[in-house]
Amino acid sequence: MKTKLQQKIEALEEEKNTLLEKIGKLKDVAELSEKAEELEDEVNRLNDEVKTLKDKIPQEFLQELEEVTSARSSQENELGKECSSCEEEDIL
Repeated sequence: MKTKLQQKIEALEEEKNTLLEKIGKLKDVAELSEKAEELEDEVNRLNDEVKTLKDKIPQEFLQELEEVTSARSSQENELGKECSSCEEEDIL
């Protein structure tokens, strides 16, 4: 009788630990899912804001802005390449 009760207790404790582990994993997944949903909503909101702002700007200015942004991006890439080569020279 005592042995059966001890076995039952051990089995229940093992099941409890398994369930607690599952709960922890499910909570982690739920939190990550919620965070992903919030970020997706924020990205959608920002995309809508960009579209709304672009709609308010005349097309000719938008083209000019895109050209300036593209040129600036190219310059930053070149500077980044130069800096990385400088760092390599410093190391040597």
